[in-house]
Amino acid sequence: MAETTTFDILDQGVTGAPVFQDVPEDQPLPVVIIGDLLSVPFAGTDDPDRRITLTIIVLTEGDERRPCVALQDQIEALLGGKSFESADWNLHYSVASSAAELAEDASGYVGTTILTILAFSNS
Repeated sequence: MAETTTFDILDQGVTGAPVFQDVPEDQPLPVVIIGDLLSVPFAGTDDPDRRITLTIIVLTEGDERRPCVALQDQIEALLGGKSFESADWNLHYSVASSAAELAEDASGYVGTTILTILAFSNS
């Protein structure tokens, strides 16, 4: 639910980089990746409502941080503080943190944006 909604919004809204869940090996940079997801029920284990933490990764190449941060800014503008409704869920997004760091091999930058999503079931 949240992963699919996030992918659809980013895939339609991000310019300058494709969005993937599984990046092809030969895919050139830059890319936006839907990363790790952690879902925790609000109350007991039977509670359908969830607090979700979703990590979005941005990979860019080059000496400057600016292209990485520009993609992260797009992600935050598309999702941060926004709500989306489907037939089964109401999803409320907020940005928990965002960082852009030099890649280990110094070939570019790795951006990490962590989203908190409150997912409320409509059933």
